[in-house]
Amino acid sequence: MKTSPFGSATRSAAVSPGVVLLLLVGAVASSGASCPGVLRGYQVGTMPLPRALPPQPSLDQVIAAVHDNTQRVRSLMCTQAVLVVPGVPRLSARVACEPPRRFRLQAQTSLTGPELDIGSNDDLFWLWLRQHQPPIIAFCRHEHYARSQARRLLPIRADWMPELLGLVNFRPEDAHDGPYPQADGRIEIRSRIDAGDGQLLKSTILDGTTGLVAEQHLFTIAGERLASVRTSRYRVDPPSGAAVPHLVEVSWPASGVDFKLELSAVTVNGASPDPAQLWQMPAYPGYEPVDLADPTVVIGPPAQ
Repeated sequence: MKTSPFGSATRSAAVSPGVVLLLLVGAVASSGASCPGVLRGYQVGTMPLPRALPPQPSLDQVIAAVHDNTQRVRSLMCTQAVLVVPGVPRLSARVACEPPRRFRLQAQTSLTGPELDIGSNDDLFWLWLRQHQPPIIAFCRHEHYARSQARRLLPIRADWMPELLGLVNFRPEDAHDGPYPQADGRIEIRSRIDAGDGQLLKSTILDGTTGLVAEQHLFTIAGERLASVRTSRYRVDPPSGAAVPHLVEVSWPASGVDFKLELSAVTVNGASPDPAQLWQMPAYPGYEPVDLADPTVVIGPPAQ
């Protein structure tokens, strides 16, 4: 029987399966090939899509189209989002992103207040869940990530988090092949990603005409699917010309957890109301900060 990657930790800082939802949001930021339930269709605003691929695009043309859209977004903010998790009441959410490393997802209910907070700034990333026991806020500095146990929980670097929103970068240090045409007219780029102590495989599926990212799937080198993210309902932001998704769907097979993030009233390249607070790791009274890079924090099977 498989156990959650979050388990007991020393210093009375157990990390239980409740934090899985938090990890999902970060882990799928760089997701890997064929999966059922394909999402199709784009809802585009009054402005036409700013680019189109030729009938048989080259790898360079596909990458250029994806990067063109990604680079149009210097920041993204949505204060009217909804987080939908099966079996859990809908949560109102706020999403903010400033590539490459700044990302924030906060969710709450009108009755209980804040329930979830996942974020990343230039120095570190953090994970918080109100109902987690014992009460902790987990964090890890970016420079410690590669040699920390956080890699067992979050196999994706924090600077990949914007890819959750379809803002993909095909990094030159990785190996990319394709595009491979799909039966439904879409195309696939296959990548081998250096994960520090090995490689991960990534499948990126795009619309064959617009080049917009529809799916990302992340696999181990042995072919085990780690996570997936699907982005759809794209709308064009007229000032920037960027197309951004308004529906993000995430799954993590090992945990059996799926969720949707529905966005509305998305602002692209707007000024943050309070950047100092937005990108600062929060302090929640009664919740102990736990450094995932601390060697005394042991990640193991869930406590019995």
